[in-house]
Amino acid sequence: MLGYLIIINNYLHDVATAMIISLTLLMTYIARQVDDNSPPERKQFFVRIYRYFSRLAVISLVWILAGGIPRVIAFNRYELLPAGQKGIVPVLIFKHFLLFGLVFAGILLWRRIKRKAAKMR
Repeated sequence: MLGYLIIINNYLHDVATAMIISLTLLMTYIARQVDDNSPPERKQFFVRIYRYFSRLAVISLVWILAGGIPRVIAFNRYELLPAGQKGIVPVLIFKHFLLFGLVFAGILLWRRIKRKAAKMR
C-alpha cells in the first residue's frame, strides 16, 4: 500500500511542477499583452488573472516542497532502482535537473510579472 501512495505522490509532484511551468508560461504571455497604454479593462483583467494564477502557483509550489519530502525518502526504491533496471538513470537525472531548472526559472519570471502587476494596480 505504501508503494502505491509513493507512486501517486510522485505523479502529483510532477503534475504540480507542470502547473508551475504552465502557469508561468501563460502568465508571461498575458503580461506581454498589457502595457501602460492598455485599456483599463485589460489592465484589470491582467491583475485579476495574476492574483488567481498566483494562488494556484503557490499551492503548486507548496505541493512541490511537501511532496518532495517523501519522494526524496523513497527515491532509491521507487525511482532509481526501476530506472537502473531499465537503463535510463541518465534520463531520470536529466528529467530532475530540467524540472528543477524550469521551476527555478518560473519563480524568477514570476517575480518580474509580480512587479508588472503591482505597477498596473
